[in-house]
Parts: sequence; C-alpha cells; structure tokens
Amino acid sequence: MQPDGSLAIDETITFVFDGPFSGAYRDIPLRDGERIGDVSVSEGGLRYAPGASAELGSSGTPNTFGTTAIDGGYRIVWHYQALSEVRTFTVSYRLSNLAVAFDDVVDVDLNVWGDQWDQSLGQLTAELTLPGPASGASYRVWGHPVSVRGDVTREPQRAFLRAVDIPPHQFVELRVVFPRTLLTSTGGTRVRRGNVLPRIVAEEAAGAAAFEADQEKIRDALDHLPRTILILLAAALLPALAVLATTYWFFGRERKSGYDREYEQEPPSELDPALVPPLLRQSPAVGSLEFTATLFDLIRKGRYTAKPVTTEKSTWAGLHHEDIADLELSMGSDSPLTEVEGPVAKVIDDVLDGGAERLSNFRERIKEHRTENSKRFTAFKKAVADITRERHWFRADGLKLLFGAGIPFGVAGAILLWYGIHHFESFAPRWRDALFIAFGACLLVNTAVLFLAGRHVSLWRRRSSEMEQEAERWEAFRRYLTDFPRLDIAPPSTLELWERYLVYGIAFGIAERVLQGAQLYMPEELHQTSNIYWISPTGDLGSGPSALGIGDLSSGFGSALAPPSSGSGGFGGGFSGGGGGGGGGGGGGAW
Repeated sequence: MQPDGSLAIDETITFVFDGPFSGAYRDIPLRDGERIGDVSVSEGGLRYAPGASAELGSSGTPNTFGTTAIDGGYRIVWHYQALSEVRTFTVSYRLSNLAVAFDDVVDVDLNVWGDQWDQSLGQLTAELTLPGPASGASYRVWGHPVSVRGDVTREPQRAFLRAVDIPPHQFVELRVVFPRTLLTSTGGTRVRRGNVLPRIVAEEAAGAAAFEADQEKIRDALDHLPRTILILLAAALLPALAVLATTYWFFGRERKSGYDREYEQEPPSELDPALVPPLLRQSPAVGSLEFTATLFDLIRKGRYTAKPVTTEKSTWAGLHHEDIADLELSMGSDSPLTEVEGPVAKVIDDVLDGGAERLSNFRERIKEHRTENSKRFTAFKKAVADITRERHWFRADGLKLLFGAGIPFGVAGAILLWYGIHHFESFAPRWRDALFIAFGACLLVNTAVLFLAGRHVSLWRRRSSEMEQEAERWEAFRRYLTDFPRLDIAPPSTLELWERYLVYGIAFGIAERVLQGAQLYMPEELHQTSNIYWISPTGDLGSGPSALGIGDLSSGFGSALAPPSSGSGGFGGGFSGGGGGGGGGGGGGAW
C-alpha cells in the first residue's frame, strides 16, 4: 500500500511446464474508475523488455512482454522459451482507485487470486504491507470465501493470507481495513464520506454468523439422522403418492356396471382370444400366449387340420428317450381371416409350406426365418393395439396428470440438484446447497416413482363405459375356467364349447387348468373327435410329464419370434463467510 492509497502489486507465479511453451498472460479486471500502470515483467532478476505483442497465442522474442486494454480489464502477455521445466515469473503493476478511503478507515478488498483461472492452485500466499504500523480495533484482516481452506494473520505493518488446494474458477480475497491516518494523501483511492468501520465489522460478523448457522443446521441434521431420513423419505415419496392417488381415484378406478355374477360358464362373446387379455389388463400389449391361442383358434375353426401323433423325445444328452403326445398340423379350409389372425396365419403357412409339420418342431422351423417371422409377430401385436384404439376401449386421461406432475418434478429436481452440486463446498458446506441437493434428489425420486408407477396402466387408464360390463363378464368367465375343475357344476356338453374353453384358457395362461378339467369331465367320445385335445401315451389329455406342454409351446414361440440379436464391440484466523466484492483477481494461462 503506497502513501497515496494506490497498490504496488508484485505477483510471483510459478508454472510447471510439460512440453514446449513460449507465452503466458494475465488478465486483470478493472472496475469503473480503477487504473493500472507501471507494468513490468521479470524473471530471476531479469527484467523483460516491453513492446512485444499482447495477442493471445502470439510469438515474440523471449524475455519481452506486451500490454493491451481488453473489455472490462487489462491484459499482460510475456514471451519466453520453456521446455518441460519449472519457471517463476514476477508480474508487477500499480493499481489505483481500488482502495476506498472513508472518514475513519481505508477499505482494501482485493482478489489475490481470480476466478478466471482454469487451473487449480496447490498453494497461495499473499502479503499486504501498510504505509505504516497499525493496531487496535480499526485494523482488521479477513479472508474470503469460507469454502477455501486458508487463514489470515496480521502484524503491525503487514497482513498475511495463506490458502491451499484452490479449485479452478475459485476466487480468493484478502480484505484489510486500517486507519485512514496512515495515508498521506488519497490520490490513489476512491474517497467516500462517513465512518464505516462498524458497518464493515457487522458485515463480516454476519457472514461468519451465517456460516456458523449453516454448520449448526448441518450438524443438527446429522445428529438426528432418523428424523432427517424420515423427512427425506416423506419428501421423496409423498408428493408422488398424492399424485398417484389422485390419478387413480379420478381417472384409473373402474366404474362398476352393476354386474354381479361370479361365474360365466360360456365365453360372453365371439371376441378373438388375442383381444380378451388386453381388455382385462387395460393394455394392448400381447405376447406368445395370445399368439398360441390364436393358432389353436384357427385349428378350431378349420383353417388348419390337426391329428394326434406320438413324437419321440430324447433327454439326458440322448441317454433317455420317451414318447410324448404331439399334434401334426396341415392346411385346412381357406377361410377368411380377421385382422388379428392374418399375421399368425402367415407364420404357420410359412412353417407348413403346403405340407404337414408337428407342433414340437414349430419352434425350430419358425427360427429358420426369424427375421421375417419377427416382423409378422410385430404385425400381430400392432393389429391388436390398432383394434383397441379404433374401438376406443380405454380412456387415458390420467396420463396427462402424471406427465403434468412428473415433468415439473423432474425439471425442478434436476435444476436444484445441479445448482447444489455445482456450488457445494466440501470444506465448508452451506445449508442452502445441502437443501438443494437433498430436495433436488427427492424431486427426482418422485419423478422416478411416477415413471415406474406409470407403467402400471390400471393407475391411470380405465375402460370405456361400453366395455366395462363386457370386461366384467370375461373376468367371470376366467374365474370359471380357473375354478371349474373343482366346481360341482355341470360340464360343457358340446365339443365346440370344450374347444373354446381351451383356446381362451391358453390366452389367459391357464391352459393346464382347462386340461385338468377335461381330464375330469370331458366325455371320451368328445375328445376322440377333437382337433385340439389329444391323448398322451400315459392317458393324459395334452398334459403331464409325457405330453407336449402348452406352456412350453407358447414360450418356445415367444423365443423363436423374437428379433435376431445384434452384436456389439466394446491473530489471525480462518477465512470467513461473505466476500466476493473485491477488485483485482482475474486469471491467466500459458501456451
């Protein structure tokens, strides 16, 4: 500090060069009214010559420097030759009108390290020498910000700052106030009226108090961890659960039609078997069960003929052989096909190729043309989805509420989380940043809960009023198929009804229950003439350990119809709260 209040600054900067370098620079911000002059660059007692280029990336004669004004500041560029070595440079300049001279004290608030540096800094020391010795309450020293690990000390005529492990783009500030009587003039300062020492001390005390309050809140949260966890769980789940409850109550809960029968003993309508599960699930998605049910329905309708046969099956690596009941399919009548049946028929026609084939061989035959059959399976699923959409079976108004809540939750959570993490300081965490991180994460959890819950369509989708009663009747029919092997109810008397039982049982995934009922109640003369019931060598009707299981058949279709997989490669004290108002600082670098 000069007697007129200007600052004669010497910056000693050590660079560790890795490879060839020839230039370096310092950008020094200047606020309104601040001036810079008497610039020089030296290295080990060697003064660099002025007049060189001040353009970034330029080349120049070693041991020279140049200066230029830039937007909002001043740039110093110096040239040298370095190759994988350590070099220390001293940049000197006079900075005027940074210090503020009040009636009682002079306030020097200087960024001794600027936030424009892209590099981290392992160690920083700064020393401010006063025009004369000072003591007492009007001589104070602070370091900022509290998030930087460092300390300050004072001597009668010198104030010191130390800091370590400074991350990129982090300023470090030294603030010193001392009696104005130390200056012989105020030509190098900005002059303001008033006695401000109590205000400055109060500002710094408030910053320190805010930091301590933050630390106390964080300690309290950690000391009462069960309470904190409960609060976070509530914040992470309750908003989403409230949205889900509202969505279900107003948009997902089915409105009962008044239907009160427990069982339906016959299919309520002629609805294709592939369409019934989507109606009950409130979802157009279908899979191998619906595909298999459609195949058996086509057999039932005569599109294909089937006759019971016996197939030898080897197990235990060929060491054991057994006969299983099988069906041999061949082409039947060329009957019209529905939109859902068409893609299934194309798959089966391709397997039969005008001849006959056993069901036990269908999986491998389908896999021979996996790409084409996968497209047909996709067309089958699309046909089901198109029908449910064209007939307006479902209302999805609740999805708007889920999106309307989920998107703001997600956006707000991401912003809070990013802001909290970006500003979080592990050395001196602030309560605000901890809250931003915690509640940002909670909002993202709410978003995830809404997303996962949204996959359960019954929460936000319900059937149209026209389809609700039909769905209830089909649900009663499914209960009947599930329970009728143990019910004391007269079994079906016609082969057509027995065969429809099996077709819909396959679609519902309860074919084994239907077969069990057939074993108990189906007259011998009926199953002898059926195309889709067959007797295994052990006497079981299409079931049991020695029979071709329908569940295995369906899962085999599912794997065979899947798209081909594609491969892939591979007296003093620590720093206080507040700060950020100092001049100087800036940044620099090298090339």
